[in-house]
Amino acid sequence: MQTYPAVVLAGFSTDQPDPLAVAMGGRRKALLEINGRPMVQWVVSALQRSSRVGRIAVVGMGPEDGIDLGPNVMFVPNQARQFDNALAGMQALQEVEPGLDCLLVCSSDIPVLKPESVDWYVGAAEAMNVDFVYSIVRKEIMEGQFPGAARSYVSMREGQFCGGDLFLVRASVARNNEELVRELIARRKSAFQQMRLAGFGTVIKFILRRLTIAEAEAVGSRLLACRARTIDSPYADLGMDVDKPHQLEMARRVLGTQA
Repeated sequence: MQTYPAVVLAGFSTDQPDPLAVAMGGRRKALLEINGRPMVQWVVSALQRSSRVGRIAVVGMGPEDGIDLGPNVMFVPNQARQFDNALAGMQALQEVEPGLDCLLVCSSDIPVLKPESVDWYVGAAEAMNVDFVYSIVRKEIMEGQFPGAARSYVSMREGQFCGGDLFLVRASVARNNEELVRELIARRKSAFQQMRLAGFGTVIKFILRRLTIAEAEAVGSRLLACRARTIDSPYADLGMDVDKPHQLEMARRVLGTQA
C-alpha cells in the first residue's frame, strides 16, 4: 500500500497575529494548548497513525520550539506567506525524496483529525487518479458530528458545504500555478471573491445558488490547468478547523474524552 509524504502548515505571520491566538493569550495558533499538548501535535499524531502517510514536514516550527513530534518528522522554517510555507514544505520533502510526485497538504488547526479519516480520504483521492483533490463536508454532517461547530458554509445546488483541510496534490500543480494560488489564498475568506476569478457566468450561478459541484470542479480544472476533483467527506473531522474560542473549547472536550 502506497504512502504519501505530508506537509503540515504550522506557519504564522509576524505582522498579523492569528486572532484566535491573540484571543487566547498565546503567541501562535499552532502552539495553543489542547489537553496538555500543542494543537499541531494532535494533527501530526493523527497523520503518523495513518497507514497512508509517510514522512512529515512541519512548516513554521523548529527545535527551538521545544516540541517533540516523534520520528519521521522534519522541521521547515517559517516563510513570509502561507503559500510560501507550502512550497517550502514541498521542497524540503523533494530534497529527501527526489522522485516525489503526489503529497498531502494539511493545516495544523484540525486537532480532532482521526487516522481512520486520513486513511479513507487518501484511498478515495487515490482512486480518482487526478492531480488535485479537495475535500468538502456537508453542513448536516458537520453539525451532526460536531453540534454547534458554527463553521462557514458555501451554498451549492447540492446543498451547503464547508471546505476540508486535507489535500492530495501533485507537486507540479502547485509550482505551475503559483500566481493563481496566491490570489486564491488572498481571497480565501470570501467564496464570492474566489468565484470572481472564474468569470461572470460562474459568479451569477454562484449568487443564485445554482452552481453545481461538477461545474465548480470544471472551473478549478480550467484555472489550474489540471484535473481537479472534490470529495464529499462523511468524516467531519477533515473540516473541523479551530478558528474561534468556542471551537477550541469544543476540541478540548472532544479530545478529552479520548484521553
